[in-house]
Amino acid sequence: MQGRSVSTAVTPTATRRPVFERWYTVVVAVKGLDGAVELLAGLLVLVAPGPTEVALFAMAGELGEDPSPLRIAAAHSVATAGAHLPGQALPLGLFLLVHGVVKLLTVWALLRRALRWYPFATAAVAVLLVVQVVGLVRSPTAGGWVLTALDVAVLVLVVLEYARLRRARR
Repeated sequence: MQGRSVSTAVTPTATRRPVFERWYTVVVAVKGLDGAVELLAGLLVLVAPGPTEVALFAMAGELGEDPSPLRIAAAHSVATAGAHLPGQALPLGLFLLVHGVVKLLTVWALLRRALRWYPFATAAVAVLLVVQVVGLVRSPTAGGWVLTALDVAVLVLVVLEYARLRRARR
């Protein structure tokens, strides 16, 4: 290769992903973590509702020791979730399990940029968002508002990414 100059220098823009892509990946990954937690919580509620209730109330007690508003709101959310456990372990466990599986499958498709799955992912996130809002109207919690905001962010990013990918494929 004499006489040819091969440049190995990488420009800063070539190694950096656009800000949107970074936000998209982070928000979708956090949604995946949320789905994994729901899946595990659903399994715990179904397999061991009694010990899960005890753990929820213990966690609420520990969270309540810190006087910060966010911790108190989290303790209230945990205690509220545990209060309904004994009589409704099966529906709650199944709800969490299905919620978690749908979120994880959706996140998998979104992170792979599988274009044909975007309409399903958009519909799934929208349905979960509606369920979340209905739950918030019935029993508002700080944690519920945080998860709802995350759902809205995911929905907006998914719609924007789908449009971007469709334009790029044309």
